[in-house]
Amino acid sequence: MIFAGKIGSSIGAELGSMKVTEQIDAMEVSGTNPFKYLVATRVLACTLMLPVLVMLGDSISLYGAYLGVNIHTNTSFILYWTQVFDNLVFGDVLPAFTKSFFFGFAVGIIGCYKGYNSSKGTEGVGRSANSAVVVSSVSIFVIDLLAVQVTDILGY
Repeated sequence: MIFAGKIGSSIGAELGSMKVTEQIDAMEVSGTNPFKYLVATRVLACTLMLPVLVMLGDSISLYGAYLGVNIHTNTSFILYWTQVFDNLVFGDVLPAFTKSFFFGFAVGIIGCYKGYNSSKGTEGVGRSANSAVVVSSVSIFVIDLLAVQVTDILGY
């Protein structure tokens, strides 16, 4: 959700600003494909970097859990990680990691769509950024709902 708010709004605002200041039109006139340089790169970056952020967040949370365990008892680092990986199954990790690719794609494509179709000056840029966040957040909920149904059918 934070990714949708931060990145979705920045993509929507940046592309919206480029649209209302006619920078995208200038790229088209100069013979450059703005979709290739502005949209495809942002969508690809969102799709590939959100899973990296998810792995980083999971690692930090596991280390934070280790610190939390050590507040109450003195547990060795090796014992903690052994217990974590003994209780962690592949079905816990794969669906969450796979969903992050879809979440990143959705945030990237929605932010680009909203920004690319912005109009009416700076007011339109604000609306584009705001609607990119709202639609991205709702799409994450819908994708998560569908992913849970699919993983339930597959037995993960």
